[in-house]
Amino acid sequence: MADQDVPKHMLACQVSQFNEPYVIREVPVPQSVGPHDLLLKTAVASLCHTDSMVQEGKMAGTTLPITGSHEGVGTVVAKGEAVTNFALHDRVLAGIPFHQCWKCEDCNSEHPQYCSDRAGGIGLQVDGAFAEYILIDSRSASLVPAALHFTDAAPLAYAGITVWRALLQAELKSGDWLGIVGSGGGLGHLAVQFAKAKGLRVVGLDARDEGINLSRESGAEVVVDVRSGLDSVVKRVWKATQNKGVSATINLSDAASAAALACAVTRKHGRMVQVAQRYLCGRLVDGVSQANTRDAGIRSTAWNQG
Repeated sequence: MADQDVPKHMLACQVSQFNEPYVIREVPVPQSVGPHDLLLKTAVASLCHTDSMVQEGKMAGTTLPITGSHEGVGTVVAKGEAVTNFALHDRVLAGIPFHQCWKCEDCNSEHPQYCSDRAGGIGLQVDGAFAEYILIDSRSASLVPAALHFTDAAPLAYAGITVWRALLQAELKSGDWLGIVGSGGGLGHLAVQFAKAKGLRVVGLDARDEGINLSRESGAEVVVDVRSGLDSVVKRVWKATQNKGVSATINLSDAASAAALACAVTRKHGRMVQVAQRYLCGRLVDGVSQANTRDAGIRSTAWNQG
């Protein structure tokens, strides 16, 4: 089922050569809409740090040319015959996973986005939202409420869902203290707002004036400038949390010292959730970052008396 006025060609912003600027070119509008697919007329596509990784050839499985952006939102102009939960003209957020196998262990769990046999991720291995139209998998899509502006909705496709999942992994309850390293960044300011909505008390940690200001604007109860040094930061956090430390910390910064900082402000028996990935010369440079890409949890222990 499709609208009658979908054109045959469109403009798209693509990576055609690694380490070169994106290029706007005319390309065909996707014509083959699979049974579970949606064709969206793009309203907003946001730019993420990961788009620069695609541009630099750091993303596994990327073939060129590729249309960028994995944070897209738009309206349905065509849908596959198996799609029952979306209608033409619906406002839809494009989920990243595209054509999972729906047979493997991941697909039959709560983590289908980790399917090893999927066709790819939009904007990463298959064409993304930097185009006038985008083909997506309806099984990874979400309806966008009429009250939510497209501009606010688009970053939720990746930045939003990433920090939301980190909050779930922190396993906190209302009233607990949460530290967020990089609280004034693109992911961080969303994490602060989500955490406040869940009733958490937030310590924002950032190293930039604009990040510190945005952390406050987003609702962090305590904001710490990490440029004051590790000892000073730890003292400030300990004072705010009655000399206990935060119950969990989410690290969103790829700075070399960030993970150590996150651990230093976390209380005994607390939890540190690593989101940021550190790259050097196109390679992940530490074991924590490599565990991150496989959704592998790391638990620590020192000794046991008994």
